[in-house]
Amino acid sequence: MKKTGVQQRITRVYLLQLLLISLTTVLGVWATANIIEQVLVKQALIKEAEHYWTLLDENPTQPRPNTRHLLGLLTSEKVNDDIPQVLQSLPDGYQRADLAGERPIVYLERKGDARLYLIFDEKRVSVLAFLFGILPLTGVLLVIYITSFLGWKKSRDLLSPLVQLADRLRHTPVEDPSIARPDLSGIDADTDSEVAVLVSALDAYADRLVSFVERERQFTRDASHELRTPLAVFRANLELLVSQIGDRPLIRRMEDTVEDMEATLETLLMLARTEQRQPDSEDVIVNDLAVNLMERLSPLADRKQIRLQVRQTALLTVHSPEVALTIVLTNLVRNAINYSGSGDVTILVAEKTVHVVDYGAGMDADELARILKPFERGQSQEAGHGLGLAIVQRLCERYHWHLMVTSAPGRGTEVAIRFS
Repeated sequence: MKKTGVQQRITRVYLLQLLLISLTTVLGVWATANIIEQVLVKQALIKEAEHYWTLLDENPTQPRPNTRHLLGLLTSEKVNDDIPQVLQSLPDGYQRADLAGERPIVYLERKGDARLYLIFDEKRVSVLAFLFGILPLTGVLLVIYITSFLGWKKSRDLLSPLVQLADRLRHTPVEDPSIARPDLSGIDADTDSEVAVLVSALDAYADRLVSFVERERQFTRDASHELRTPLAVFRANLELLVSQIGDRPLIRRMEDTVEDMEATLETLLMLARTEQRQPDSEDVIVNDLAVNLMERLSPLADRKQIRLQVRQTALLTVHSPEVALTIVLTNLVRNAINYSGSGDVTILVAEKTVHVVDYGAGMDADELARILKPFERGQSQEAGHGLGLAIVQRLCERYHWHLMVTSAPGRGTEVAIRFS
Protein backbone atom coordinates (compact mmCIF):
# COMPACT_ATOMS: atom_id res chain seq x y z
CA MET A 1 0.00 0.00 0.00
CA LYS A 2 1.05 3.58 -0.51
CA LYS A 3 2.04 5.76 2.43
CA THR A 4 -1.34 7.44 2.16
CA GLY A 5 -3.10 4.12 2.87
CA VAL A 6 -5.46 3.71 5.80
CA GLN A 7 -3.02 1.57 7.79
CA GLN A 8 -0.29 4.19 7.48
CA ARG A 9 -2.74 6.88 8.52
CA ILE A 10 -3.71 4.90 11.62
CA THR A 11 -0.02 4.39 12.43
CA ARG A 12 0.64 8.12 12.12
CA VAL A 13 -2.35 8.89 14.36
CA TYR A 14 -1.09 6.34 16.91
CA LEU A 15 2.42 7.81 16.93
CA LEU A 16 1.01 11.33 17.16
CA GLN A 17 -1.14 10.24 20.11
CA LEU A 18 1.88 8.78 21.92
CA LEU A 19 3.88 11.92 21.19
CA LEU A 20 1.15 14.18 22.56
CA ILE A 21 0.76 12.01 25.67
CA SER A 22 4.52 12.08 26.29
CA LEU A 23 4.78 15.83 25.73
CA THR A 24 1.80 16.47 27.98
CA THR A 25 3.31 14.28 30.70
CA VAL A 26 6.70 15.98 30.50
CA LEU A 27 5.13 19.43 30.57
CA GLY A 28 2.89 18.38 33.45
CA VAL A 29 5.79 17.07 35.52
CA TRP A 30 7.84 20.18 34.78
CA ALA A 31 4.95 22.47 35.68
CA THR A 32 4.24 20.49 38.88
CA ALA A 33 7.89 20.65 39.94
CA ASN A 34 7.96 24.41 39.39
CA ILE A 35 4.70 24.88 41.25
CA ILE A 36 5.99 22.83 44.19
CA GLU A 37 9.25 24.74 44.32
CA GLN A 38 8.08 28.26 43.57
CA VAL A 39 4.76 28.19 45.40
CA LEU A 40 4.37 25.44 47.96
CA VAL A 41 7.94 25.25 49.28
CA LYS A 42 8.35 29.03 49.19
CA GLN A 43 5.12 29.65 51.07
CA ALA A 44 6.00 26.91 53.55
CA LEU A 45 9.38 28.55 54.33
CA ILE A 46 7.82 32.00 54.65
CA LYS A 47 5.20 30.69 57.08
CA GLU A 48 7.91 28.77 58.94
CA ALA A 49 9.91 32.00 59.34
CA GLU A 50 6.83 33.91 60.58
CA HIS A 51 6.08 31.16 63.09
CA TYR A 52 9.64 31.11 64.35
CA TRP A 53 9.74 34.90 64.86
CA THR A 54 6.51 34.64 66.86
CA LEU A 55 7.94 31.91 69.08
CA LEU A 56 11.19 33.85 69.46
CA ASP A 57 9.32 36.92 70.66
CA GLU A 58 7.60 34.82 73.32
CA ASN A 59 10.72 32.88 74.24
CA PRO A 60 14.12 34.50 73.58
CA THR A 61 15.77 31.09 74.00
CA GLN A 62 13.56 29.44 71.38
CA PRO A 63 15.71 26.86 69.51
CA ARG A 64 16.09 27.12 65.78
CA PRO A 65 14.15 24.74 63.46
CA ASN A 66 16.02 21.51 63.07
CA THR A 67 14.04 18.71 61.45
CA ARG A 68 14.68 15.95 58.96
CA HIS A 69 14.12 18.31 56.01
CA LEU A 70 14.71 21.78 57.46
CA LEU A 71 17.69 23.39 59.21
CA GLY A 72 17.48 26.86 60.78
CA LEU A 73 20.41 29.16 61.67
CA LEU A 74 20.25 32.49 63.47
CA THR A 75 22.54 35.46 64.03
CA SER A 76 21.59 38.12 66.57
CA GLU A 77 22.92 39.92 69.67
CA LYS A 78 22.35 36.82 71.80
CA VAL A 79 22.83 34.02 69.19
CA ASN A 80 25.65 33.64 66.79
CA ASP A 81 25.35 30.37 64.85
CA ASP A 82 28.11 29.24 62.53
CA ILE A 83 26.89 30.61 59.19
CA PRO A 84 28.66 29.48 55.97
CA GLN A 85 30.39 32.32 54.23
CA VAL A 86 28.39 31.77 51.01
CA LEU A 87 25.10 32.31 52.86
CA GLN A 88 26.26 35.49 54.59
CA SER A 89 26.71 37.24 51.26
CA LEU A 90 23.24 36.33 49.95
CA PRO A 91 20.41 38.86 49.95
CA ASP A 92 17.24 38.28 51.87
CA GLY A 93 14.54 36.23 50.20
CA TYR A 94 13.83 32.88 48.60
CA GLN A 95 16.61 31.43 46.40
CA ARG A 96 19.03 28.60 45.80
CA ALA A 97 22.62 28.61 47.02
CA ASP A 98 25.81 26.66 46.26
CA LEU A 99 26.53 24.90 49.53
CA ALA A 100 28.98 22.00 49.94
CA GLY A 101 28.70 20.98 46.34
CA GLU A 102 24.90 21.08 46.35
CA ARG A 103 22.22 23.66 45.59
CA PRO A 104 19.63 23.59 48.39
CA ILE A 105 16.71 25.97 48.71
CA VAL A 106 17.35 28.69 51.28
CA TYR A 107 15.18 31.42 52.73
CA LEU A 108 16.79 34.41 54.41
CA GLU A 109 14.85 36.93 56.45
CA ARG A 110 16.02 39.81 58.67
CA LYS A 111 14.17 41.20 61.67
CA GLY A 112 15.86 44.03 63.48
CA ASP A 113 19.45 43.04 64.12
CA ALA A 114 18.64 39.32 63.83
CA ARG A 115 18.85 37.30 60.63
CA LEU A 116 17.22 33.89 60.12
CA TYR A 117 18.59 31.31 57.66
CA LEU A 118 16.26 28.44 56.69
CA ILE A 119 17.91 25.67 54.64
CA PHE A 120 15.51 23.21 53.04
CA ASP A 121 16.80 19.72 52.13
CA GLU A 122 14.71 18.78 49.09
CA LYS A 123 16.44 15.48 48.34
CA ARG A 124 14.43 13.48 50.76
CA VAL A 125 11.26 15.19 49.64
CA SER A 126 12.20 14.34 46.05
CA VAL A 127 12.54 10.68 46.99
CA LEU A 128 9.05 10.74 48.47
CA ALA A 129 7.73 12.55 45.37
CA PHE A 130 9.32 9.90 43.18
CA LEU A 131 7.87 7.04 45.22
CA PHE A 132 4.37 8.46 45.53
CA GLY A 133 4.19 10.54 42.35
CA ILE A 134 6.51 9.54 39.54
CA LEU A 135 6.15 5.77 39.95
CA PRO A 136 2.30 5.81 39.85
CA LEU A 137 2.43 8.22 36.91
CA THR A 138 4.84 5.91 35.10
CA GLY A 139 2.47 3.01 35.69
CA VAL A 140 -0.43 4.99 34.29
CA LEU A 141 1.62 5.93 31.22
CA LEU A 142 2.62 2.31 30.68
CA VAL A 143 -1.03 1.28 30.79
CA ILE A 144 -1.91 4.03 28.29
CA TYR A 145 0.94 3.04 25.97
CA ILE A 146 0.13 -0.67 26.12
CA THR A 147 -3.59 -0.18 25.51
CA SER A 148 -2.85 2.24 22.66
CA PHE A 149 -0.48 -0.28 21.09
CA LEU A 150 -3.02 -3.09 21.43
CA GLY A 151 -5.70 -0.87 19.87
CA TRP A 152 -3.37 0.06 17.01
CA LYS A 153 -2.46 -3.58 16.40
CA LYS A 154 -6.08 -4.70 16.50
CA SER A 155 -7.12 -1.95 14.06
CA ARG A 156 -4.37 -3.01 11.64
CA ASP A 157 -5.52 -6.62 11.87
CA LEU A 158 -9.11 -5.60 11.19
CA LEU A 159 -8.13 -3.40 8.25
CA SER A 160 -5.66 -5.86 6.73
CA PRO A 161 -8.33 -7.66 4.59
CA LEU A 162 -9.61 -4.29 3.37
CA VAL A 163 -6.07 -3.24 2.42
CA GLN A 164 -5.57 -6.55 0.56
CA LEU A 165 -8.84 -6.03 -1.28
CA ALA A 166 -7.90 -2.49 -2.32
CA ASP A 167 -4.49 -3.71 -3.50
CA ARG A 168 -6.04 -6.49 -5.62
CA LEU A 169 -8.52 -4.08 -7.19
CA ARG A 170 -5.78 -1.51 -7.82
CA HIS A 171 -3.75 -3.99 -9.87
CA THR A 172 -6.72 -5.37 -11.82
CA PRO A 173 -6.48 -4.41 -15.55
CA VAL A 174 -9.93 -2.85 -15.85
CA GLU A 175 -9.15 -1.49 -19.34
CA ASP A 176 -9.70 -4.97 -20.83
CA PRO A 177 -13.04 -6.48 -19.73
CA SER A 178 -11.93 -9.94 -20.81
CA ILE A 179 -9.42 -10.13 -17.94
CA ALA A 180 -10.97 -7.59 -15.58
CA ARG A 181 -11.85 -10.21 -12.99
CA PRO A 182 -9.87 -9.77 -9.78
CA ASP A 183 -8.68 -12.85 -7.88
CA LEU A 184 -10.10 -12.36 -4.38
CA SER A 185 -9.53 -15.90 -3.12
CA GLY A 186 -6.47 -15.06 -1.00
CA ILE A 187 -8.13 -12.35 1.12
CA ASP A 188 -8.36 -13.51 4.74
CA ALA A 189 -11.56 -11.99 6.09
CA ASP A 190 -13.67 -13.14 9.02
CA THR A 191 -16.94 -14.79 8.11
CA ASP A 192 -19.91 -12.38 8.14
CA SER A 193 -17.58 -9.39 8.46
CA GLU A 194 -18.09 -6.33 6.30
CA VAL A 195 -15.03 -7.18 4.21
CA ALA A 196 -16.27 -10.74 3.62
CA VAL A 197 -19.63 -9.38 2.45
CA LEU A 198 -17.85 -6.92 0.17
CA VAL A 199 -15.61 -9.66 -1.30
CA SER A 200 -18.63 -11.87 -1.95
CA ALA A 201 -20.51 -9.02 -3.64
CA LEU A 202 -17.51 -8.11 -5.82
CA ASP A 203 -17.08 -11.76 -6.84
CA ALA A 204 -20.73 -11.99 -7.87
CA TYR A 205 -20.54 -8.67 -9.71
CA ALA A 206 -17.37 -9.74 -11.56
CA ASP A 207 -19.03 -12.99 -12.63
CA ARG A 208 -22.03 -11.13 -14.02
CA LEU A 209 -19.82 -8.57 -15.76
CA VAL A 210 -17.61 -11.20 -17.45
CA SER A 211 -20.70 -13.18 -18.49
CA PHE A 212 -22.33 -10.04 -19.92
CA VAL A 213 -19.21 -9.08 -21.89
CA GLU A 214 -18.88 -12.59 -23.27
CA ARG A 215 -22.55 -12.64 -24.34
CA GLU A 216 -22.12 -9.27 -26.03
CA ARG A 217 -19.10 -10.48 -27.99
CA GLN A 218 -20.80 -13.71 -28.95
CA PHE A 219 -23.85 -11.82 -30.17
CA THR A 220 -21.76 -9.34 -32.15
CA ARG A 221 -19.77 -12.15 -33.74
CA ASP A 222 -22.81 -14.32 -34.55
CA ALA A 223 -24.94 -11.42 -35.79
CA SER A 224 -22.15 -10.20 -38.05
CA HIS A 225 -21.73 -13.66 -39.57
CA GLU A 226 -25.45 -14.28 -39.99
CA LEU A 227 -26.20 -10.90 -41.59
CA ARG A 228 -23.46 -11.11 -44.17
CA THR A 229 -25.28 -13.86 -46.12
CA PRO A 230 -28.57 -12.00 -46.73
CA LEU A 231 -26.61 -8.86 -47.63
CA ALA A 232 -24.61 -10.81 -50.19
CA VAL A 233 -27.86 -12.17 -51.66
CA PHE A 234 -29.33 -8.67 -51.75
CA ARG A 235 -26.23 -7.32 -53.52
CA ALA A 236 -26.37 -10.10 -56.11
CA ASN A 237 -30.04 -9.35 -56.81
CA LEU A 238 -29.22 -5.66 -57.22
CA GLU A 239 -26.53 -6.51 -59.77
CA LEU A 240 -29.04 -8.73 -61.61
CA LEU A 241 -31.58 -5.90 -61.53
CA VAL A 242 -29.03 -3.47 -63.00
CA SER A 243 -28.26 -5.92 -65.83
CA GLN A 244 -31.98 -6.14 -66.67
CA ILE A 245 -33.21 -2.55 -66.37
CA GLY A 246 -29.98 -0.57 -66.34
CA ASP A 247 -28.41 1.69 -63.78
CA ARG A 248 -30.88 3.91 -61.96
CA PRO A 249 -30.33 6.47 -59.13
CA LEU A 250 -32.58 4.47 -56.81
CA ILE A 251 -30.61 1.26 -57.43
CA ARG A 252 -27.32 3.12 -56.92
CA ARG A 253 -28.59 4.42 -53.60
CA MET A 254 -29.57 0.90 -52.57
CA GLU A 255 -26.10 -0.34 -53.51
CA ASP A 256 -24.51 2.38 -51.36
CA THR A 257 -26.71 1.38 -48.41
CA VAL A 258 -25.76 -2.28 -48.80
CA GLU A 259 -22.11 -1.32 -48.94
CA ASP A 260 -22.46 0.75 -45.76
CA MET A 261 -24.12 -2.15 -43.97
CA GLU A 262 -21.41 -4.54 -45.11
CA ALA A 263 -18.74 -2.14 -43.85
CA THR A 264 -20.51 -1.79 -40.49
CA LEU A 265 -20.82 -5.55 -40.09
CA GLU A 266 -17.16 -6.01 -41.02
CA THR A 267 -16.18 -3.41 -38.43
CA LEU A 268 -18.25 -5.06 -35.70
CA LEU A 269 -16.83 -8.48 -36.54
CA MET A 270 -13.28 -7.15 -36.55
CA LEU A 271 -13.90 -5.33 -33.27
CA ALA A 272 -15.25 -8.49 -31.64
CA ARG A 273 -12.17 -10.41 -32.77
CA THR A 274 -9.75 -7.79 -31.46
CA GLU A 275 -11.46 -7.71 -28.05
CA GLN A 276 -11.51 -11.49 -27.81
CA ARG A 277 -7.83 -11.82 -28.64
CA GLN A 278 -5.67 -8.74 -28.24
CA PRO A 279 -3.71 -8.23 -31.48
CA ASP A 280 -0.01 -7.53 -31.36
CA SER A 281 1.08 -3.92 -31.54
CA GLU A 282 3.50 -2.81 -34.21
CA ASP A 283 4.87 0.39 -35.69
CA VAL A 284 2.26 1.50 -38.23
CA ILE A 285 3.09 4.27 -40.73
CA VAL A 286 -0.11 6.31 -40.74
CA ASN A 287 0.85 8.06 -44.00
CA ASP A 288 0.82 4.75 -45.93
CA LEU A 289 -2.38 3.69 -44.21
CA ALA A 290 -4.10 6.95 -45.20
CA VAL A 291 -3.04 6.57 -48.86
CA ASN A 292 -4.29 2.96 -48.97
CA LEU A 293 -7.54 4.04 -47.36
CA MET A 294 -8.00 6.77 -49.97
CA GLU A 295 -7.54 4.28 -52.80
CA ARG A 296 -9.97 1.81 -51.23
CA LEU A 297 -12.72 4.38 -50.54
CA SER A 298 -12.32 6.41 -53.74
CA PRO A 299 -15.14 4.50 -55.57
CA LEU A 300 -17.55 5.39 -52.74
CA ALA A 301 -16.42 9.04 -52.84
CA ASP A 302 -16.78 9.16 -56.63
CA ARG A 303 -20.36 7.92 -56.44
CA LYS A 304 -21.09 10.65 -53.91
CA GLN A 305 -19.36 13.20 -56.17
CA ILE A 306 -16.82 13.95 -53.45
CA ARG A 307 -13.12 14.49 -53.96
CA LEU A 308 -11.10 12.45 -51.46
CA GLN A 309 -7.52 13.58 -50.87
CA VAL A 310 -4.60 13.04 -48.51
CA ARG A 311 -2.33 15.79 -47.23
CA GLN A 312 0.87 15.07 -45.33
CA THR A 313 2.84 17.56 -43.23
CA ALA A 314 4.80 15.03 -41.15
CA LEU A 315 5.75 11.38 -41.09
CA LEU A 316 3.58 9.80 -38.42
CA THR A 317 4.30 6.39 -36.91
CA VAL A 318 2.01 4.90 -34.25
CA HIS A 319 2.79 1.83 -32.16
CA SER A 320 -0.54 0.01 -32.03
CA PRO A 321 -2.43 -2.88 -33.64
CA GLU A 322 -2.86 -2.05 -37.31
CA VAL A 323 -6.39 -3.46 -37.36
CA ALA A 324 -7.51 -1.05 -34.62
CA LEU A 325 -6.04 1.96 -36.41
CA THR A 326 -7.64 0.80 -39.67
CA ILE A 327 -11.07 0.57 -38.02
CA VAL A 328 -10.75 4.08 -36.60
CA LEU A 329 -9.65 5.80 -39.81
CA THR A 330 -12.07 3.82 -42.00
CA ASN A 331 -15.05 4.84 -39.90
CA LEU A 332 -13.98 8.48 -39.80
CA VAL A 333 -13.42 8.74 -43.56
CA ARG A 334 -16.58 6.78 -44.40
CA ASN A 335 -18.64 9.03 -42.13
CA ALA A 336 -17.15 12.12 -43.76
CA ILE A 337 -17.98 10.81 -47.24
CA ASN A 338 -21.52 9.76 -46.38
CA TYR A 339 -22.53 12.84 -44.40
CA SER A 340 -20.67 15.73 -46.01
CA GLY A 341 -23.07 15.92 -48.96
CA SER A 342 -20.61 17.32 -51.49
CA GLY A 343 -17.24 19.00 -51.81
CA ASP A 344 -13.94 17.67 -50.49
CA VAL A 345 -12.92 15.24 -47.76
CA THR A 346 -9.33 15.63 -46.64
CA ILE A 347 -7.20 13.25 -44.59
CA LEU A 348 -4.47 15.38 -43.01
CA VAL A 349 -1.50 13.55 -41.45
CA ALA A 350 0.29 15.93 -39.08
CA GLU A 351 2.67 15.71 -36.13
CA LYS A 352 1.19 13.14 -33.70
CA THR A 353 -2.31 13.82 -35.11
CA VAL A 354 -4.58 12.70 -37.93
CA HIS A 355 -7.37 15.04 -39.07
CA VAL A 356 -10.38 14.04 -41.18
CA VAL A 357 -12.03 17.19 -42.51
CA ASP A 358 -15.19 17.61 -44.56
CA TYR A 359 -16.91 20.76 -45.78
CA GLY A 360 -20.51 19.61 -45.56
CA ALA A 361 -23.50 20.85 -43.62
CA GLY A 362 -21.82 20.60 -40.23
CA MET A 363 -23.56 20.28 -36.86
CA ASP A 364 -24.67 22.55 -34.08
CA ALA A 365 -23.67 22.14 -30.41
CA ASP A 366 -26.59 19.84 -29.54
CA GLU A 367 -25.88 17.46 -32.42
CA LEU A 368 -22.17 17.51 -31.62
CA ALA A 369 -22.82 16.45 -28.02
CA ARG A 370 -25.07 13.61 -29.21
CA ILE A 371 -23.18 11.98 -32.07
CA LEU A 372 -20.64 10.12 -29.91
CA LYS A 373 -23.42 8.01 -28.41
CA PRO A 374 -24.32 4.69 -30.07
CA PHE A 375 -27.18 4.82 -32.62
CA GLU A 376 -27.26 8.63 -32.57
CA ARG A 377 -26.90 10.62 -35.79
CA GLY A 378 -26.96 14.25 -36.75
CA GLN A 379 -30.10 15.72 -38.23
CA SER A 380 -28.38 16.44 -41.54
CA GLN A 381 -27.37 12.82 -42.07
CA GLU A 382 -29.29 10.80 -44.61
CA ALA A 383 -27.77 7.35 -44.09
CA GLY A 384 -25.82 5.27 -41.60
CA HIS A 385 -26.52 3.44 -38.39
CA GLY A 386 -25.07 5.78 -35.77
CA LEU A 387 -22.26 3.39 -34.76
CA GLY A 388 -19.19 4.81 -36.51
CA LEU A 389 -18.11 7.50 -34.06
CA ALA A 390 -19.17 5.41 -31.06
CA ILE A 391 -16.82 2.62 -32.23
CA VAL A 392 -14.07 5.16 -32.84
CA GLN A 393 -14.50 6.59 -29.35
CA ARG A 394 -14.45 3.09 -27.86
CA LEU A 395 -11.14 2.24 -29.53
CA CYS A 396 -9.61 5.62 -28.69
CA GLU A 397 -10.38 5.12 -25.01
CA ARG A 398 -8.93 1.62 -25.15
CA TYR A 399 -5.61 2.70 -26.66
CA HIS A 400 -5.45 6.07 -24.86
CA TRP A 401 -5.84 8.19 -27.99
CA HIS A 402 -7.44 11.61 -27.70
CA LEU A 403 -10.54 12.13 -29.86
CA MET A 404 -11.52 15.71 -30.76
CA VAL A 405 -14.60 16.69 -32.82
CA THR A 406 -15.32 20.25 -33.93
CA SER A 407 -18.15 21.36 -36.18
CA ALA A 408 -20.25 24.36 -37.12
CA PRO A 409 -23.42 24.57 -39.23
CA GLY A 410 -22.55 25.35 -42.84
CA ARG A 411 -18.78 25.01 -42.28
CA GLY A 412 -18.30 21.25 -42.09
CA THR A 413 -16.85 18.94 -39.48
CA GLU A 414 -13.32 18.11 -38.38
CA VAL A 415 -12.46 14.99 -36.42
CA ALA A 416 -8.91 14.69 -35.02
CA ILE A 417 -7.16 11.77 -33.36
CA ARG A 418 -4.13 12.73 -31.28
CA PHE A 419 -1.76 9.90 -30.44
CA SER A 420 0.14 10.03 -27.15
